[in-house]
Amino acid sequence: MVTRAMSTQTAPKPSKSSEVDDASSPSLLAGVQLNDPQVRALRIAVIAMGVLIVMGLIALIGRIIYIVARPSAQTASPSGVIALEIKASLPLSAIVRTLALNGDRMAIHYDAPSGGGIAIVELSSGRTLSNIRLVTEPPKQ
Repeated sequence: MVTRAMSTQTAPKPSKSSEVDDASSPSLLAGVQLNDPQVRALRIAVIAMGVLIVMGLIALIGRIIYIVARPSAQTASPSGVIALEIKASLPLSAIVRTLALNGDRMAIHYDAPSGGGIAIVELSSGRTLSNIRLVTEPPKQ
């Protein structure tokens, strides 16, 4: 028969510095006993915070759906009606360079033999609100 000798090895004791580091580890806090009122208060707090998170998430998703679903204020005219025919008063032989829309108004940038300009037209009524003439002057010396 073969007999085995049991070796008794002892683990080295931790130094003082490692005991300080272990004080913040969760394993030391696991042994703390909480009484019933404290556990009940923690459960209520956790449930309340969970409900707040879920309600906030629902509100966020609802707001995103609301913003995506409604028409933009810039794309629709305020009166909701656009004139069927718009007559802008431009000079003879004017060449339209650009058009720019902003809400219920349209700006028409044009070049004419007499000089360039910008006509601002209201889309709901079709009338010209203003006609800005662009004048070039020689540089002053």
